[in-house]
Amino acid sequence: MDFEKLARPFLKNVQPYKAGKPIEAAQRERRTKEGFIKLASNENPYPPQEDIQKAVIDMLSQVNRYPESGSFELVMELAKKHSVSPEEVFVGNGSNEIIDLLVRAFAFPDENLVYPWPSFVVYRLVSTICGLESTEVPCMDNKVDLDGIRWAVNDKTKLVFICNPNNPTSTYVTRQEFSDFLESLPEEILVVMDEAYYEYVTAEDYPQTLEMRKNRSSLVTLRTFSKVHSLAGIRIGYAVADPQVVEILHKVRQPFNVNRLAQAAALAALKCQKEIQPIVDQTIKERESLRKAILKIGWECPPSQTNFLYIIPKGFSGDVCEPLLEKGIIARNMAQFGGEADSFRLTVGTPEENRKFLEALDAVLAARS
Repeated sequence: MDFEKLARPFLKNVQPYKAGKPIEAAQRERRTKEGFIKLASNENPYPPQEDIQKAVIDMLSQVNRYPESGSFELVMELAKKHSVSPEEVFVGNGSNEIIDLLVRAFAFPDENLVYPWPSFVVYRLVSTICGLESTEVPCMDNKVDLDGIRWAVNDKTKLVFICNPNNPTSTYVTRQEFSDFLESLPEEILVVMDEAYYEYVTAEDYPQTLEMRKNRSSLVTLRTFSKVHSLAGIRIGYAVADPQVVEILHKVRQPFNVNRLAQAAALAALKCQKEIQPIVDQTIKERESLRKAILKIGWECPPSQTNFLYIIPKGFSGDVCEPLLEKGIIARNMAQFGGEADSFRLTVGTPEENRKFLEALDAVLAARS
């Protein structure tokens, strides 16, 4: 039987998401137990704080019971943290789920989405799965082109997604740029600001969208526990939005969409801000040091406001990620996600991991000279 004929026709255009290569996969492929350094998926290189680990372990004895649907306690704490009402907070199984739910809940079959490109690939994936038209607006000088997005919006546009800072280009749009952009859009268009890397931002003119929501009810802010809180493997994120938007999201989410362990981990993470901040500071310092080293060899690397760098090799033919992998470094080629040819993304690791990356890169370049 040809099951392709039974599936929805537009699924033929969907390519399954290809994640950054796990360390275990690299070991299997090379039939070795030797260690690899993974700098491919914008993860925090450090494990969760001990209090977070303890909260997860303590919750294990209760996983025979379904979690509280709606993540009540976590919603209350997030509302307190951001000085909003609980009715304005929605918790999801990672911000990915919330992106999916927003599209399913608000976009009609004949409507479209607009987002920058390259950017977070889930925008493209979700719109294609839902059979919707989407407009991908090319970045300009590795930065989200808000003017281009505005011109791409038409009377069929329902949602605009903006990743700020942008993944994979690592750059950001300013407060004034975003404010002008919002004023130029019809109020009925949902503008979703995806702020997965918010805690790594140092730019003083970065837009504070939680405050900007006061002047635009159709602005949705997404945040995640995956990055700065080291919870990428447990899947939990949240949205701050108008109460009606939150109510609609609850109508389309799955029952018990956020498991007990994730809720416990996130609650504990909210109490670990003082312990996490030194790691953030170190990541920012290492980010700048790595970028200087990349620029020194003559490669392009935009200023980053994230925990990763977007690197465009110059004078190097081919995918540098392959020879780096041979030397134990897992980086992420970005050409497949709309980046420039042979561009790659590099997560900022620990100081030791970053040192080993630079040593591996020196060896790769020496072998080519």
